[in-house]
Amino acid sequence: MRKFSQLSYHERVKIYTGLCKRMSKGDIAKMLDRPTSTITREIMRNSDRYGYFYPDTAQAATQQRKHKNAPKIDQNSSLRAYIVQQLHKRWSPDTIAGQWSIDRPNQTICKETIYDWLYSSNEQEKIELRKLLIRKHKKRGLRPKKSKIKIKNRVSIHDRPSSINDRSEFGHYECDLMFNSGSQSKNICTLIERITRKAYLICNENKTTATVMDSLIKRIKNEGLLIKSITFDNGNEFVDHTRLNDLGIATYFCDPGAPSQKGAIENLNGIARRYVPFELPAAEITPEYVAKMNKMINDMPRKILGRKTPIQVFNEACELVRLGESRVKLAVPAMEAVHDYQKTLRIAFRT
Repeated sequence: MRKFSQLSYHERVKIYTGLCKRMSKGDIAKMLDRPTSTITREIMRNSDRYGYFYPDTAQAATQQRKHKNAPKIDQNSSLRAYIVQQLHKRWSPDTIAGQWSIDRPNQTICKETIYDWLYSSNEQEKIELRKLLIRKHKKRGLRPKKSKIKIKNRVSIHDRPSSINDRSEFGHYECDLMFNSGSQSKNICTLIERITRKAYLICNENKTTATVMDSLIKRIKNEGLLIKSITFDNGNEFVDHTRLNDLGIATYFCDPGAPSQKGAIENLNGIARRYVPFELPAAEITPEYVAKMNKMINDMPRKILGRKTPIQVFNEACELVRLGESRVKLAVPAMEAVHDYQKTLRIAFRT
């Protein structure tokens, strides 16, 4: 495929000459070795009611349109020179914008305009100017775009059965990872059963999908857990979810940027933060500490469970599954625990 380039002044001369000779747009395009659509757009943009502009006028009109879309600072040479001069004096963008706006009330700018201009490209001049900033603003612009994670055999949460959504079936889980200060690799994998809220916390040394899935599968087998499905977010640590499918566990994925779709695990992460605040260095989080924290969370009475603990409700559910019960009053939801006049909700699950 040929690389696109803008029409030059000499090509505009030939377009003008061709139109004077009453040549068709297609013939002009062949003469210039350009697509007919390019010639058509050029004539539409640079014409008035009398016809196509003279080549000089057409070229000037094109440059003016191009200049109109340029950053505000590039359109004003005196502003650009002022910013460069003051940056070398070690003025901050806020100070530069403030003083410029005081001196020129009709040409006010804000500090964000200066920051946007400085981070708009990787031109050598702007790289050198950014070095003059007091704070380099690591999170501003020029960050590499994260490639979209492609998860094979991904099933959307919207295709999840209603028995999972309304928490009427036991054995469906949600999963996530928690990170702490000092490391974006070492993590705590959190897993929660949607009805009983029993939690499982796993300490991982890294977030590779192999490590995360290995530790998750090992925990499932060691605990002998009855798991019918797990709902994840779209992190690349879960791309090997098909390994769970091989164990007969269905996997579902939330919409990107929609953590509220797996509210149980988000709530669990909030509780876990009481014991492992983000500021706690990752190096201090050991498997032994995570196991101790896991037990404390499962022994904590929950309002949503009628003041029972997750471990109590989970054990009751497992016993009923073992006995083959089909319906059970599993817990009193929070609102019903507060208002005595409401009927007790009975949560049914199928075994």
